[in-house]
Amino acid sequence: MIRSSISLLVLLFSLAQLVMLQPATAQATAVDIERLPVTTTAVPAFPYIDYPSAVNKALRRTSESAFQSVGVIVGDKIRTVEGRRQTSNFDLVDAKLSQELAHRDYDKAIRALGAVKVNSVTPQDPRILAANGNDPSAVKSKLLSVARASYDAYVVRTPTARAWIVLMVTDREVTLLAIEEKNVEAAVALVNAGTMKSELDTKGRVALYINFDTDKASVRPDAQATIDQIVLLLKQEPNLKLSIEGHTDNTGDAKRNRQLSTSRAQAVASALQQAGIGAARLSAVGYGADKPLGSNNDEAGRAKNRRVELVKVTKG
Repeated sequence: MIRSSISLLVLLFSLAQLVMLQPATAQATAVDIERLPVTTTAVPAFPYIDYPSAVNKALRRTSESAFQSVGVIVGDKIRTVEGRRQTSNFDLVDAKLSQELAHRDYDKAIRALGAVKVNSVTPQDPRILAANGNDPSAVKSKLLSVARASYDAYVVRTPTARAWIVLMVTDREVTLLAIEEKNVEAAVALVNAGTMKSELDTKGRVALYINFDTDKASVRPDAQATIDQIVLLLKQEPNLKLSIEGHTDNTGDAKRNRQLSTSRAQAVASALQQAGIGAARLSAVGYGADKPLGSNNDEAGRAKNRRVELVKVTKG
């Protein structure tokens, strides 16, 4: 009886240690693609990574599209990437590779391009499912993923494009997804105080493209020039009152977008107050994706919709 009790205690202690040693579920964090370094490596022509030479051309399975919208897991969210797409697939046995060796060698080759791995969880990960209503079919519909495969997403920033590569490996095959996403030019250049006044006088509002940290209300340092021009306008027009309106694209949760757009509008108002503009002259509101200027079906339209508008207050 004593021996049984001791054995039970040892077992319980061992289990407790095992639980304590298990790593906590990693919290995926937002990845700001625009803050990743631009590679100094000469990136090969699209699709960037070729088939292993051992794979006979007749055994190479390739599909491609001149332009396609594809979901890629970045951080704990699915990001829509648009551009030229190619999917390459081959069997491990034809490449004379093991699953482990294929994963290791491709990871090394992709990183050699200057690529940064932006996520290494599978589409079945609880964090991805939770962000998509715990609906596996919703996740599957957004991603070009492979059942029972690993999922490693990489991006290479070049001076003219973003090269996306997703590596998926099972115990039988390798699938590589490559997307060439051309850089989208800024929707609007710096708007000076004179232009702001002209737009407010003729249209009652002016759209500004102020940069914030991804999924945050922190005004980025490169937006200070625009803030300075708003301050100059308000100092030149002491009777002018403004409603600052925040707008987002339709990516993500609608409620979160409204909260984020409000916080960003408030952040701009706060920056103006810190520069000496009276709080009574400013108000802030967020509309999320409710008032788009362009289509949310492409990146150019979404970029146009992510904005802050200054609206002239004529009453009160």
